[in-house]
Amino acid sequence: MKILVSADIEGVGSVVRSEHSGIQGREYAQARRLMTEEVNAAVRAAFDAGATDVLVVDAHNVGLNLLPEALDERARLVMGSPRPLAMMEGVDRGMDAVCYVGYHGMAGTTDAAIAHIFHSRVAALKFNGLQVGEIGLNALLAGVFKVPVVMIAGDAVACREARELLPGIETAVVKESIGAYAGICLHPQRCREAIYTAVARALARLETFEPLVLKETAVIMEIRFTTASSVDRALRLPGTERVSGDTLVYRAPDYLTAFKAFAAITDLLELVPWI
Repeated sequence: MKILVSADIEGVGSVVRSEHSGIQGREYAQARRLMTEEVNAAVRAAFDAGATDVLVVDAHNVGLNLLPEALDERARLVMGSPRPLAMMEGVDRGMDAVCYVGYHGMAGTTDAAIAHIFHSRVAALKFNGLQVGEIGLNALLAGVFKVPVVMIAGDAVACREARELLPGIETAVVKESIGAYAGICLHPQRCREAIYTAVARALARLETFEPLVLKETAVIMEIRFTTASSVDRALRLPGTERVSGDTLVYRAPDYLTAFKAFAAITDLLELVPWI
């Protein structure tokens, strides 16, 4: 059994503000340690459930957050960027399941810690009319390779978002967010226990999960941005079409192509700070 653990930081217990999640933040060092320990809880549970290989993806920012020397030595670690499958790098390597650790709600969600979609310039994202955040974006990518997402750890809103999109998914609620930048947080040890339990439950019934896939092969991706100037820059990618001042669409023959276009667009927008 081969398991992929995709780890973000905004949904980690006791992470509530940019001082935690930003690499220059005063609490970032503590957040890195908390993130690493939550990942370790998932890794331990996976191996205890019979996994033969656990690949951990450092999925926050440029992928240099987890502390390699503190990570469970049985796991392998994907670090750095850019990489073709972004937060899910390695899901195409024969994985049997994906677990999310430290995931957060989609942009614009009430009472969701540091909610966003890749970065602050994406206000909303849809594929064939299905609105998703990073939870759905990455679950659909896993679905391309016939891999189900079976577990998520994050705040209460992120876990609710995952349950609505992925029925039956096991959840570990590590905090209750109050607005976007505050929360009621469990003790870190309680967070790790909840994560261990959720992974163990998910892998014990792995055969009950199905990958998330769109009904149609062809995909219409719609991205609404926070500024009209974001569309101005994104239109440099061939195939994009403006449908309103702040929204564009991109038509792709399949989801993998649409995902790659999304990654290219978001990277393009990050090239300048003033857009």
